[in-house]
Amino acid sequence: MNASLDRLTNTALTTQRLSGRLGARILDVDCAQVSEMTWQAIVDVFHARHIVVFPKQTLTPVQHAQFMERFGVLDIHPQELSARSTLPLPGHPRVELMENRPGALGPRSSAWHTDVTFRERPPAVTSLYGIETPIGCADTIWTNLRAVFEDCSAGMRATLRGLNAVHATAFARGKSQAGSIDYDPTQENDGRKRQNVQAQYRDPVSHPIVHAHEAGYETMYINPAFVSGIDGWAEDESNALLGLLYDKAMQPNYMYRHHWSAGDLVVWDNRCVMHYGVNDYSEDDARVLHRTTGHPFEVTPANG
Repeated sequence: MNASLDRLTNTALTTQRLSGRLGARILDVDCAQVSEMTWQAIVDVFHARHIVVFPKQTLTPVQHAQFMERFGVLDIHPQELSARSTLPLPGHPRVELMENRPGALGPRSSAWHTDVTFRERPPAVTSLYGIETPIGCADTIWTNLRAVFEDCSAGMRATLRGLNAVHATAFARGKSQAGSIDYDPTQENDGRKRQNVQAQYRDPVSHPIVHAHEAGYETMYINPAFVSGIDGWAEDESNALLGLLYDKAMQPNYMYRHHWSAGDLVVWDNRCVMHYGVNDYSEDDARVLHRTTGHPFEVTPANG
């Protein structure tokens, strides 16, 4: 077990561990005004714990975007591929609006996934900022794929280092294959939100299963929503190995479940985790979040 996953490594911040293997809450930081020294401390915790929660923030969309730009260039998300279509926040194209209100069923992500892995250079960092959140529902869950990889045997780790996975959108694959998902995004056609339903990113890409992270460790980069199989393997072979890894990742000791409050800013490392939006809320539950994705990176094979 990697020691950096078991303790918070920076004493310059007031931090709380969120679960045994994943996540940290950073207290007493205003993300609208962060000094360079504080920023470096935040990055240390982010690299050690992979999810960081900043509670009780009061951020404008501009302040949210400016803080997240410190991780890297912000993306404009491929809206047409999103679950029930997130939309750019009016006047702020780098911030996405996820809105659920009575009469308007909002975005759903009730499948294990990692954001936009079907790009040649996918985004490393995602954030969600709670504007209006219901009580007792609409949680988000993450699981730690870095820890899953580190807990594999030496032989399994060596095998995985030599493999690539093929990533493709649900549109390219014809349907969602992401497990327990409540809808098929290829059938989605909400004209009220979309003017052009022509799919983007139809060509699959191949990424190493084991990524050499910039922080100096190895992490596993797969997810059941967008990975169609192991490059060069038969479907039954791919399903057997990937299924074993996904089953391992479903063990609760790798997970953190976040109960949302308004003002929560949650930032996570897509290179190390995958996540699941719990779809236990209805149109009657007002839920408004702002999202950013950014810091495009090259999935770099581990040297082994």
